[in-house]
Amino acid sequence: MTPKTLTDALPIVAAAYGRKFGIPVRVGGTQALTDGGVIVIPAIGTDPTARTLAWGYLAHEAAHVRYTDFALPRAHTPLERFIQGVIEDIRIEGELIAVYPGTRRTLDSVVSALVADGSLAVVCETESPSDILGNGFLAVARYRYRKQEALASHAKEADRVMRAVFQARFVHRLQGLMSEIPRLASTAASIDLARRIVELIEEESREQPPPAPTRPNSPSDADGDADSDAGSGMGERGDDAERDDAGDGGSENGPSADDGGEDRDEEDEQGQDGRPADAGADDPDSTTASNDARRALQQVLSATDADLPEDLFASVAQVLNRQHRDPATLLPAAETYLGDLRSGRMALDRVKGHSAKLAARLQGLIETHTLERARAGRRGRSLSPRHLHRAGVGDPRVFRIREQAIAPNTALHLLVDLSSSMSAGRDAIALDAAAALALALEPVKGVSRAVTAFPSLQGHAEKVTRILAHGERVASRVGAFVQRGRGGTPMTGALWFAAADLLARRETRKVIITLTDGQPDDVCTAADLIERAGAAGIEMIGVGIAVDVGRLFPIAVRIDAVADLKTVLFGIAEQLLLT
Repeated sequence: MTPKTLTDALPIVAAAYGRKFGIPVRVGGTQALTDGGVIVIPAIGTDPTARTLAWGYLAHEAAHVRYTDFALPRAHTPLERFIQGVIEDIRIEGELIAVYPGTRRTLDSVVSALVADGSLAVVCETESPSDILGNGFLAVARYRYRKQEALASHAKEADRVMRAVFQARFVHRLQGLMSEIPRLASTAASIDLARRIVELIEEESREQPPPAPTRPNSPSDADGDADSDAGSGMGERGDDAERDDAGDGGSENGPSADDGGEDRDEEDEQGQDGRPADAGADDPDSTTASNDARRALQQVLSATDADLPEDLFASVAQVLNRQHRDPATLLPAAETYLGDLRSGRMALDRVKGHSAKLAARLQGLIETHTLERARAGRRGRSLSPRHLHRAGVGDPRVFRIREQAIAPNTALHLLVDLSSSMSAGRDAIALDAAAALALALEPVKGVSRAVTAFPSLQGHAEKVTRILAHGERVASRVGAFVQRGRGGTPMTGALWFAAADLLARRETRKVIITLTDGQPDDVCTAADLIERAGAAGIEMIGVGIAVDVGRLFPIAVRIDAVADLKTVLFGIAEQLLLT
């Protein structure tokens, strides 16, 4: 077993993503989801494609947590919600990429994987209008404004099919609005653009008013009608088309959805057969096509959630859900707990005396070991008077050699079992001991310490309670050292949390001390993780209260009286820092 076995493990990498984006990540269960604060992905095994989707899902949902305003109301209609989702997805991914450029590849790999396995298929004219518009909108928007090259052929075909089904005029106007996507700066702006796109669809779905009647019997009227017809023709290419041409961001904001964008625009003006676009107003075929396009847009407007394509990353979540392997929690999220400040100060007063004695002892021992020391050697610049007698017996080690011992360079994570069996006083004694140890180590240079309790405050396995993080002072977290026993003993998740924490630290020596009074809820997974963590260079120490934990931990200590806990922890600390 190698260190890579642990460092490449899903919970460790997921924790690294969480630290990178500043968002809690939990691995476990059967559902990929986010509640706006914590991102959850199921345990998915070692399948490479599933891993690609998992990392992309984490990055995408982290972008939502960071940049989406969840307080704003969602659209009322399925169509507007879908369009709003596509636009907001592109916006927040762009925001994340601007801060973390490496996430572009992570996110783009998701689209490439979905294209490769056929989940993102090319739009086809035989599909329903809602599928054509939904998938077409997604392909063109992501290709043009997220520059996702895997969708190049999808975007080109989507443009062609949408023009055939909804007519070129509508597609031109739609893409004019879409060109605003790169300039959106907020969720509110995404909502507004989605609303205007739906208004465009509503407008285009309505039957156009018939042309005004003419009076050809009067020469003057005939002349006027000719002028009116000319003006009408300009009007159709006037306000709307001029706005479309100005707003179509194909060349300015990204690659065109088809390589012949300019030819396509000319074709729109002249019609498919070379005639002016308005020349077929009285053509039965043209009228039929216009009516078909309006009916198609009306169908799109009435589409239900089931009629529209699934949200891209909702489909990714579904794939991850099908890949889940282990329903047990593998990486819990850390909950914040301030606790009772008054009770915490009382607890701090109780432990200060013991802690001060240990701190003085540790500091003295460390200084003794790190002070400059002298030893005798075969070569040197000065003789050692205490060793000159060796010359008489032929021993050349008479030179004084000065050397500096190495100071501690250790990261320690103390896990405190606060299961129900720790009630009736054991919980308070255990937390007092943890506070005393953390306080004693606080002034020691070269040592970083963290303290975490498990399970959560409500006794749930999917969370741990953060008591003290690396770099925090005990005095600022005293309230968190006052808690009560609850729930079971979900040790596996707590060990994953501590291992992920330590593997992110720079200290060369990494130690997890687990304080428990019972067996883990899942002995097999806990034993496996302890073995893997040991192979990755993390020292695993178990302290059992009236229970033998030697079968689990390579280094194990048993105490039969909880009152002895503080002394045992102090002894372990001395050994860690001086060996």
